[in-house]
Amino acid sequence: MTDVAMDEGEGGSFGKRLIAIVAILSLVAVMVIGGFFALFMGVIASAAGAVGEDSCVPPSSTGWGSSSTTPAASTTAAPTDSMEIPYGTSGSTVTLDAKQIAIAVRIITVGRDLSVSDKGLKIALMTALQESRLRMYANSSVPESLEYDHDAVGSDHDSVNPFQQRVSGWGTVAELMNLDYSIKAFFGGPTGPNGGSPRGLLDVPGWESMQPGVAAQTVQVSAFPDAYDKWEPAAEQLISALGNGIVGGGCTPGTISGEIQLPLHSDYNMTSGYGPRDIDVPGASTWHAAIDLQRWPDPCGDPVYAILPGKVVLSSALWLSIEHADGYVVSYLHMYKTQRLVDVGDTVEAGQQIGVVGNVPPSGGCHLDLRINVANNTNAEVAKLVLSQNDTRLPRPATLPEHQNFVNPEDFFALWGVDLCPVGSCQ
Repeated sequence: MTDVAMDEGEGGSFGKRLIAIVAILSLVAVMVIGGFFALFMGVIASAAGAVGEDSCVPPSSTGWGSSSTTPAASTTAAPTDSMEIPYGTSGSTVTLDAKQIAIAVRIITVGRDLSVSDKGLKIALMTALQESRLRMYANSSVPESLEYDHDAVGSDHDSVNPFQQRVSGWGTVAELMNLDYSIKAFFGGPTGPNGGSPRGLLDVPGWESMQPGVAAQTVQVSAFPDAYDKWEPAAEQLISALGNGIVGGGCTPGTISGEIQLPLHSDYNMTSGYGPRDIDVPGASTWHAAIDLQRWPDPCGDPVYAILPGKVVLSSALWLSIEHADGYVVSYLHMYKTQRLVDVGDTVEAGQQIGVVGNVPPSGGCHLDLRINVANNTNAEVAKLVLSQNDTRLPRPATLPEHQNFVNPEDFFALWGVDLCPVGSCQ
């Protein structure tokens, strides 16, 4: 271990190089044969390579082991480029860059997808901060690790990755240079990749009642057992600053795999539903291809989060639209353009803040309009949803072209087993 559509006004190296070329050509062949198109997003993607077929976490775009064999690039926009965190309790601080923040986000995301408590997330973050300062480490004593995308190079035994897990016990080099694998190995538990040996946090009896630093040391077996404690305040800050909106995937049988996040903090209300409506706001449509959400009583300026990864394809006065790899487009309306954190061409990850709730007309007050257009969808499960123009469950299906080819956001979230608007708390 080392301390190192349109509506409401607008629409919607030689050897290494050879290896890389062969890997890329193989990947392309697989993608063509399988009929899939991949959209790989960058650094602050809250995603890294899926560890197994039963993973609820979508393929990675952070760049650290996007597959178990192929290194990937790692550059893109981040919700924040740097963050100052406390170093112990003396008032000293450390500044994290976008790549370090990306790893923190991924630890939180994977942990929540595994239903790990915030205390467990804190222990994982404390560990990664102490072991690597949240960096993907290769190791000069493990030459193979240098073939994978990395942020730093260490030399401690055969330890690699943010948790400094040893190749002689925790997994293969390919596995350990995969960010998601390293996180899941740290957590362990019934679905952990090592079957409890070496044991991860969830394999430690009574870890929940241990002091966080003690729990971290129990997993890591470090030569510096007290070194983790100083990172507790920083880990708490990271969870508070980055964890909002990250709720985990919820792989319910019969749903599609992947993670989806809530667009606002979860204690919101739905102020206008999907479908035909009576409304007296000038310029607002009487057929609502969206749902409106707000957190009463002070909705203005509330953080808005991307529900899924994708690329920004439109940022107009009213609309911010993000296209998913499967072709459907999720739009977020009424955010002031000057308060948006992303722009056209940027890639985003699920749970990344993209702006704040605004009141761009036509609007009767600060709220978020969330809508999903599936006109270019290629996902078979999404294709099963009822289109707005065919939705006979409603008093009147959509008849105007600008309202067609949308789906009810609640039905969309249900594919992931997530109730977007629970009865009694939202409605």
